[in-house]
Amino acid sequence: MRSKQFRIKIAEGEEIIGALEKKLAELDVADGVIVSCVGAMSEFELITIYQNSDKIPPEHFVKKFDRKAELLGVGRVENGKAHLHVSCGLEGGQTLSGHLVGGIVTYFADITVLSEE
Repeated sequence: MRSKQFRIKIAEGEEIIGALEKKLAELDVADGVIVSCVGAMSEFELITIYQNSDKIPPEHFVKKFDRKAELLGVGRVENGKAHLHVSCGLEGGQTLSGHLVGGIVTYFADITVLSEE
C-alpha cells in the first residue's frame, strides 16, 4: 500500500482539534499518522499522568492553561478522531507536554498527516 500525505493548515482563532477533525472528514481521512504538528496556540488544555498512579492505564488529570505557546507534536487519527501529544514551548524556555485536549490557534498550525490509500 502507498501512503498519501495531507498538509492541513489551521487558521488563527480556530480551535485546533475541532478544525483538524473537520478538515480530516472533508478529506475523507479516517485513519492515519500525524507526523508533524507545528504552530502556536493559546488557551490550551492538556492531559498528563499522575506521577503516583500505579494503575494501568494510569490515572490522569486535565489542566487548562491561559498562556501563549509554541506548538510541536505528533499523533494519530483513528476513526476520524485526532489524538495528539504535544510539547508547548513557553516564555523563558519552559515546556509543558501531554495529550492535547484542545486549544486556540495563535498565528497558525500546520499539520501533516499520512494515510494509506
